[in-house]
Amino acid sequence: MNLPERLKLLRKEHKMTQKNLALKLGIAQPRILEWEKGKRNPNKESLENLAEVFHVSVSYLLGETNVKNSYEIVELMEQLNEPRQKETIDFAKNKLIEQNAENMIIQLRSSLVSYKVATDQALSAGLGEGYTDNTETTTVYWDKNIDYDIGILIKGDSMEPDYQSGQIALIKYQSCPDYDGQVCAIDNVSVGNAFIKCVTCQEDGMLLESLNVEVNKYGDRKFPDKKISWEENPRIIGKVVAAFTPIEINNKF
Repeated sequence: MNLPERLKLLRKEHKMTQKNLALKLGIAQPRILEWEKGKRNPNKESLENLAEVFHVSVSYLLGETNVKNSYEIVELMEQLNEPRQKETIDFAKNKLIEQNAENMIIQLRSSLVSYKVATDQALSAGLGEGYTDNTETTTVYWDKNIDYDIGILIKGDSMEPDYQSGQIALIKYQSCPDYDGQVCAIDNVSVGNAFIKCVTCQEDGMLLESLNVEVNKYGDRKFPDKKISWEENPRIIGKVVAAFTPIEINNKF
């Protein structure tokens, strides 16, 4: 309810004519008519005077709240017995906690950048995960603004330390790397696997290299270089422009 509607309603509840109200406020009657029709707005002093006449808060007059004033709450509390007063206070405290948490989430969300992330896709930093062009997305948040096309979850640790399992890789679509060894998302179409690797295009295929140089107990690299021939139809989904751990602002994701 806006100010003109609330003002007219309060005047009628108090069985006042526009003339009566104008006399109480010490102003001309046409001013009341202008307020109720929304042609003019009362200034701060007039709002405070109106609130005093009707025994309500200025916020109630402006339609910002449906609670007329704090005395209304106090009067209700005084009518309750002590056990119910305690229940009401506990309930109000919990509601205040909820409200503060919601306000914090709203403030945090407004300061962050949202990113669309595929919910049914993953980029393997390991042996490979399936990838398709048709995907559903969810929204996650980060404090940096990056130009990208799609975000995809990273699984595996072959690209550590730069790219961690569980992070989101932001992909910018393009069909070939800008330079040898660029980190890209690759789809091995023939077997349905998708990778995040350092990519070098060669005459006989695509060389995929890992950043993680960890070795096993035999001294062999845990994540050896992988070569995919062009006959296997490897496809570059796009270059990885950033990777991050989402900032959680609720219990989802």
